[in-house]
Amino acid sequence: MDHSAGENDRHKIRTVTKKSMQTVLKNLEGFYIINIDHSESLFVYHKSRRSNDQEKQKTRKTQKNRKKQQTLEEKIEQVKNFRPIDDTFFEVLADDIGVCQEMLRIILEDEKLIVKDVIVQSSERNLYGRSVRLDALCILGNGKKCNVEVQRSNKDHHLKRVRFNASVITVRDSQTDDKFEETIDLIVVYISEFDIFKRGRVIYHVDSEIRETQEKVDDGLERVFVNTAVKDGTTISEYMDCFLQKEIDNAKFPKLTNRVHYLKHEEGGVNAVCEIMRKYSEEVAEKAYQQGEEAGKEIGQRQANIAAIKNMIIRFRATKEVILEDYTESEYNTAIAELESESR
Repeated sequence: MDHSAGENDRHKIRTVTKKSMQTVLKNLEGFYIINIDHSESLFVYHKSRRSNDQEKQKTRKTQKNRKKQQTLEEKIEQVKNFRPIDDTFFEVLADDIGVCQEMLRIILEDEKLIVKDVIVQSSERNLYGRSVRLDALCILGNGKKCNVEVQRSNKDHHLKRVRFNASVITVRDSQTDDKFEETIDLIVVYISEFDIFKRGRVIYHVDSEIRETQEKVDDGLERVFVNTAVKDGTTISEYMDCFLQKEIDNAKFPKLTNRVHYLKHEEGGVNAVCEIMRKYSEEVAEKAYQQGEEAGKEIGQRQANIAAIKNMIIRFRATKEVILEDYTESEYNTAIAELESESR
């Protein structure tokens, strides 16, 4: 029996009973079955163009998911190339009290130092809205706080960066009615891939002092600069050298060794690293889009994309295949050329 689904609906409808269901199902290609009010009758609609579109969307979704899976697999491979000095990897690495405690005991040469808590990659703003991202802020057992930063690029004013970040942390943790004697004591540990002061030392302690008498002044701020470039045979130098390695197996540093192994070889750890990569990849892409929008010109968007690609290579060690999923080969080639020029 045929029914009309409406004047504008040209699709045929026919009624079948549950008894004939098996037969209908066997010959059902191109039909949907809808049960109306749990009755004996079911309406079978012929596929419309809309359903074909839905199938196409489903296919595209499947292909997209497959692409995402392939991208994830590529990122899992990239995890193997990360080193502790890479800030994306360091964020996940430092999200462990044991790792941070072992690290600070070595760098600050205090075997009794206690880390009570760690806050990784928190974004803070000063009074004027400028944002600063803190790599790892450690809360110590003696009440002090220690901000650990890693830096690979040597294109910044490192001393002023340390000063600025220390100021943001101090202001954030101060109350309007606090007396100045209650201002927090802060240690800044700045880990770099280069010797900032070029004096051939693996570690530098920068203090405030009275110029005329060379006496140290305790203003509550300690600044410690440590690098991976200088090899002097000390325990600190040996530990810093681990920050350049993709794989670590050092009995002297069990917390670091075990954490790196977990993040690179166990599912939970790999997933944690991939999630951080996904988050920052989205941030980079969004920033590039906004910069292009602000520029309002095609050339502005292209420059923003090139900057995003360079960021992905430096921070995420992204492969060409991953980058070309979102950017053009021309933009990729330009980014590579600029990176090579900047490294000379």
